[in-house]
Amino acid sequence: MCDTGKCEKPWQLSEMMYRQGVPALCLLHQEIEQFYSYIQSTPTEFFLRAEAVRRIEDVVLAIWPGACVDVFGSFRTGLNLPVSDIDLVVHQGTPYWVKAPLHELQAELIARGVTEPHTVSVLDKASVPVVKFTESISRIKFDVTFNAAVSGVQAAELIKDFIRQFPELPKLVVVLKQYLTLQGLNEVYSSGGVSSYGLTLMCISFLQQQARSNKKYSSHNKLGLLLLQFLDYYGRKFDFFKYAISVLGDGGCVEKKRLRSTLGENNWQSVLSIEDPVTPTNDIGRSSYAALHVMKGFETAFLKLSKLVDLDAAKIEGPILGSILEVPPSMISYREWVQYNFKHLLPSSEFSFGFGLTTTPEEAQQGSSSSASEDERSEGQQPSMIQN
Repeated sequence: MCDTGKCEKPWQLSEMMYRQGVPALCLLHQEIEQFYSYIQSTPTEFFLRAEAVRRIEDVVLAIWPGACVDVFGSFRTGLNLPVSDIDLVVHQGTPYWVKAPLHELQAELIARGVTEPHTVSVLDKASVPVVKFTESISRIKFDVTFNAAVSGVQAAELIKDFIRQFPELPKLVVVLKQYLTLQGLNEVYSSGGVSSYGLTLMCISFLQQQARSNKKYSSHNKLGLLLLQFLDYYGRKFDFFKYAISVLGDGGCVEKKRLRSTLGENNWQSVLSIEDPVTPTNDIGRSSYAALHVMKGFETAFLKLSKLVDLDAAKIEGPILGSILEVPPSMISYREWVQYNFKHLLPSSEFSFGFGLTTTPEEAQQGSSSSASEDERSEGQQPSMIQN
């Protein structure tokens, strides 16, 4: 976590909103809205990402002209943070690659100057073999896998369906993703944390339960209340040793012992078990060996927020969400660098990318007035620091 005064809180409401008797849950709700607007990709950021994907696609097609490249994960669903990795899958219908040509792709990416050798790693022993690298122009990190086209894309489309069902879902997910990122618990392979997909499924399951309970929420404090309830539920109440998380049917939880036959060879089940709605034999949480640290983090966040929410409204002097959430200077400087150097990428009309993304500049900024104004603020201004 950053020291006080060294991290920006761009979602902070006007100082006039505090110490005015506005209920704490209402302030928290507005802060979440403001954070979501701030953290969404600006049009420039979106198109920089799309162009980076196109450059990777060009390399893939140069090696395998009949292959297809699809985007999946958070960039396809719109749940990415400004510095999130981009997930790509390379497939060529049938026959599948018997052995994923990871090293061949690695060599070609380096030879064409798409990435620098020191940024590339090939994880050929991982449960899903992957090439990880940083694209040189955009400085965006990529994860490229082979063959698993159907499940990754289907999962992304399913998440988009749930977003339409639960409008609050993206706002909860990005807040929680940023929180886990700050705790160093957002990566499965390196830290044993919870993946973006796993966290999103946890949020969906939670929202399904809230919908079944027929609870009535005020539009003025709903997001604040949902965030607190999520943190309380998974941080203090959910029995991870007995139950698995599911979004199938009406969602909720299912006893782990009932999943053993479904999971087959994966029935050893970790502390955190999340049923994959696209591939039921896959336990999304099986590699999250630091799951108990994640749950402890949720409990800590709940206690911090609860303490502030319980204050007399007149005594609340500043951001509530800021007690658990920060935007590090490195992210802010990267976004400034992107806006300054790549605004010219924006097309003037609808543009189809051909790998699962079709949008217009207006759609790219939909629901994010802060993102649009950031493009305007950055025009003609040299950023003070550029991220390496």
